[in-house]
Amino acid sequence: MTRKILLVAGTLLLLVGLTLSFQKPIMSFLVGQMSKETIQKASKPTEKEDRHSSFDFAQVKNVTLRDVLDARTKKKNIHAIGAIHIPKVKLQLPIVYGISNANLTVGAGTMKKEQEMGEGNYALAAHNMNDGKTLFSPLTKAKKGMKVYLTDFQAIYEYRIKDMSYVQPTQVDVIQDIGQKRLITLVTCNADGTQRLIVRGEYVRQFPYKANNSYFLNT
Repeated sequence: MTRKILLVAGTLLLLVGLTLSFQKPIMSFLVGQMSKETIQKASKPTEKEDRHSSFDFAQVKNVTLRDVLDARTKKKNIHAIGAIHIPKVKLQLPIVYGISNANLTVGAGTMKKEQEMGEGNYALAAHNMNDGKTLFSPLTKAKKGMKVYLTDFQAIYEYRIKDMSYVQPTQVDVIQDIGQKRLITLVTCNADGTQRLIVRGEYVRQFPYKANNSYFLNT
């Protein structure tokens, strides 16, 4: 009897270990899949989304497998209001309205309620999955001079990265407008979540959006 109990316990421990080992790859796969699906569902925020969207980055939690699975049940209610593409680091994501936990499992969330692409300091936040490819993880490879493209599916807005820095989580002034400057500010966590990586770029130009263009290959 004791041998059977030990066998069952050992099997359970093995299953738990395997689950933990594969949890991160599973999460990355599911998030990547949802990102691709969401980027093709473009729409303006509805009145309901506007009313319930969160813009408080302090409320954002580290993403878990449970969050990802929960987001999959709600994904039909998550729509892209735009997309972001940084070719040099192979980053392409839907832009979603607000930074609710559900939104941040599929893309980059807008950090201010009434911001507009190509105007002011356009701020986006997304999770760092520490895998170099999912959500804002590729930002750790960003370098000065790299191009960043945004689209609202009407026009494409080109920015050029001018600096990267790490700040404390409480330093929220980085997303505020700076005079008449037209900027983009991308925010994500560092590897252990104790700081925020800030990637900032300056506006370069705007040009028409065309479906199936080379700037947004998944749209």
